[in-house]
Amino acid sequence: MSETETAIETPSPKPAKKKQARKKQVKRASVPAAPAKAAEFPGLTQNDCSTTCTAARCAISGSNYCGHPCKGAMTPPGDVAALNRLRSAQKQLGIEKVEKRYA
Repeated sequence: MSETETAIETPSPKPAKKKQARKKQVKRASVPAAPAKAAEFPGLTQNDCSTTCTAARCAISGSNYCGHPCKGAMTPPGDVAALNRLRSAQKQLGIEKVEKRYA
């Protein structure tokens, strides 16, 4: 063997890649949802009165007539509490437009 033949080096193995450590996934504590606010007028829909209404007393008007916002009943002019309940019922139903007669 001559020197030229021994000068050929065998390829050295490639250096191994460093393994990256996996990031540990942190389990986040689930934030409890805010408690749902109970509806002031349960069961109130666009077509049906609240489940708290009876034949003798409406939950919105507080009297013996219906104060449902979609049924066209008006409150007496001086009854502020009934007017506030009517506005609350409108908000619950999602009626954004408040009629001029209620303002």
